[in-house]
Amino acid sequence: MNNLNPLFKRTFRLMFSITCMGAICMPQIAAAQKQAITKVTIHKDKYNRIFIPVKVDKDTVPLLFATYAKTLRLTPYFMRTRALYPSGQVLTLNDQRGRKRDRLVFFLPRLDIGNVKFRNEETIVNNAFPDTVATGSTGTLMVYQYNWKIDNDRNEVSLSKKPFTPEQAFTTIRYKNNTSPRTAVQIGELTADFILDFGSGSNIQVNTASDIGRALISKYKLKPVNTITSNIHSPKMVDTVYEVTVPSLLLNGVVVKNQKVMLSSASPQNTIGTGFLGNYNVILNNSKKRKIDSEFILEKRLVD
Repeated sequence: MNNLNPLFKRTFRLMFSITCMGAICMPQIAAAQKQAITKVTIHKDKYNRIFIPVKVDKDTVPLLFATYAKTLRLTPYFMRTRALYPSGQVLTLNDQRGRKRDRLVFFLPRLDIGNVKFRNEETIVNNAFPDTVATGSTGTLMVYQYNWKIDNDRNEVSLSKKPFTPEQAFTTIRYKNNTSPRTAVQIGELTADFILDFGSGSNIQVNTASDIGRALISKYKLKPVNTITSNIHSPKMVDTVYEVTVPSLLLNGVVVKNQKVMLSSASPQNTIGTGFLGNYNVILNNSKKRKIDSEFILEKRLVD
């Protein structure tokens, strides 16, 4: 070894150092990849709606996980604590009666889910959302920043920048980026788009004035089973509700048998809520590329 060329010695030492550094760094890289997934324990109500613990300013509060509205929604409490500041912008929304209403847009400087940080989220103050129900709900602008895995077996939600890989997919629903996830549902001879909304506690909910709603009422000679008066998310609203169990329907081309369908006069659109979605584990892989669709994956649960 004493006769080795000095240049060769230096090269040998450099290669040895790089190899050692690589060996030292490998556990760190593995740890970083492991830390890339954040897991939080969730709570669910009797409708299987998901409430995620979040930190807003100095408060740790439950936030309803929703996949329909665009912006984050919070109760007036956060205006009193000065956690919100006005953006100077106005957002025009349709209420449940289809009327247009202007809403002031605020910015929420900071919201944390575990070690995941959300900054300056567009927010609307919902004066009709009781603090005792939830402190607010997520919006798609917030949800689409990460990929989500909802494990209803373990009551756990995972967030990651990388897409999740399903283990036993029941069906994969693809939809355009930056929109509410939705899928085609065929009941009888009629097909319509249904919004997949974790903020709704319904099963499969049909608007009574829609083509499918009118067809179901006529075919099964349905009578109202309930009348509900509500002021959640909107001014006072009276909802006439019908229920029917259909022998089968097609959801994203997949047959679902003996499915309970609720018909609502107040709901402005056809919706699939957590009464149905809670029967599955769910993955939301949100694409950042314009030409690649996002994915809403239903997985079979390990525990029924």
